[in-house]
Amino acid sequence: MPIPTKNIDETNEEFIERCMADDTMVEEYEDDQRLAICSLQLEEERDTNFPTKDEHKKVSLKNSNYPQFDYDYALKLKEDYPSIWKAGGNIRGNDAFMLWGRARDGQETEAITEWIKEREAWIARHYEDGKQFKGDKEPNLSNVGGVVAQIKWGVIGTLGESGIKEVISELKKKIDNKEDKFIDMKNKEIRTIDVQDLELRMDGDNPVVVGYGAVFNSMSNDLGGFREYIGSEAFEGRLEDDVRFLINHDGMPLARTTNGTLRLSVDERGLKYEAKLNPNVSTSRDLMELLKDGTINQSSFAFIVEDDSWEMKDGINVRTINKVSRLYDVSAVTYPAYNEASSSVALRSMEEWQEKEEAKKLEESLDAEKLEGIKEEEDLKQRSLNEMRLKILKNKY
Repeated sequence: MPIPTKNIDETNEEFIERCMADDTMVEEYEDDQRLAICSLQLEEERDTNFPTKDEHKKVSLKNSNYPQFDYDYALKLKEDYPSIWKAGGNIRGNDAFMLWGRARDGQETEAITEWIKEREAWIARHYEDGKQFKGDKEPNLSNVGGVVAQIKWGVIGTLGESGIKEVISELKKKIDNKEDKFIDMKNKEIRTIDVQDLELRMDGDNPVVVGYGAVFNSMSNDLGGFREYIGSEAFEGRLEDDVRFLINHDGMPLARTTNGTLRLSVDERGLKYEAKLNPNVSTSRDLMELLKDGTINQSSFAFIVEDDSWEMKDGINVRTINKVSRLYDVSAVTYPAYNEASSSVALRSMEEWQEKEEAKKLEESLDAEKLEGIKEEEDLKQRSLNEMRLKILKNKY
């Protein structure tokens, strides 16, 4: 006698109801036996392999036409090489990785099932991504996106798993050996502040410019969709960097930390600098005159952020720079640097934060969906048991 099987578009509750009402099942089994058999069939159906060609089988990763990539390798790549991970796509790619992990854990919510179907379609479209690396093409952060996206989706494309790992391994070596010189420059940021007490002092025959390159815990103006604070410990360990004093972040240095003509310090207000100028240099003399008459009254610094954090305050995206990993220069400037180019790195950081917030919301939604599914199954079992008890009581009396 054939036992009913669960249809692909059928919920667990719908299957149990149909199975319990099946004419043959009703004829052959009592209520309690029928419920036990239907429940057992549902459990077996969950473990059934699903080739996508056979629609009577269930949707699961085990039945994909495309094998899974090494999950542990992908997780370690995400943790150890965030710059490579970021090269691999948009918010959906990050969602895909989270959903992949949940699917591996055996979760069977509607969102997981839909993602498995989406994964099947995605790799069919992107199977050839990375084929350029079969030749002499060398990977870098600009051309490896398709390969990293395959890793996020947990699929193996035309390169095969070993080929994907070889490409990533080569890129890791470049990053570890700092062969990708553009990475630092790509992450370089510039901020400008108005300094009302920019001073020009004399040290013997040498003029000394004294000012602040950065001010702590003071909200910036609008940087293009966000505002910013600099934390009081942001420059910890950076005062010994090879830092230059420049004009407009360009040209020959007028002072430098390595020869003692530029001194950096941190006080309650911010990052303070003292630049001892050479009066025999014409640019130094020009700067002195422009400082005296107030034509130049702003300071700026160029840096790379190691750690930042984001929050929403009164409807405004607010960034706090917690730690700077590299300090390039402090400069006297003739114009503000609050333009799109100077804040593009921060905008990328904001997008990553927003992606994480979206992923957190999705994860909370999936958790709620999972709990709702568990509750529905428990309610169904309880209703079935109550119906059985009622029937037993009716038969008894």
